[in-house]
Amino acid sequence: RESTRQRVKELTGKAPKTCSRYAEVLEDRDVDAVIIATPDFAHSPMAADAARAGKHIYVEKPMAVRLEDAIETVDAVERAGVVC
Repeated sequence: RESTRQRVKELTGKAPKTCSRYAEVLEDRDVDAVIIATPDFAHSPMAADAARAGKHIYVEKPMAVRLEDAIETVDAVERAGVVC
């Protein structure tokens, strides 16, 4: 991660932000939206967390592997009023 960060800085003059946990991204006030491209089982919990953090969400298919997770995510998105 650090070598890629340095390379981007060399090429563009600006170093990108880096994080080791997705919660750090959700806490960042400069982030308006997230793309969730993780293993299938993690899509729904991460999308629900993102919605609760007020982030708009693009999530890969499948959004969930369990119906209960899908319901939780949809409820979180509707409560937060974000786009998913």
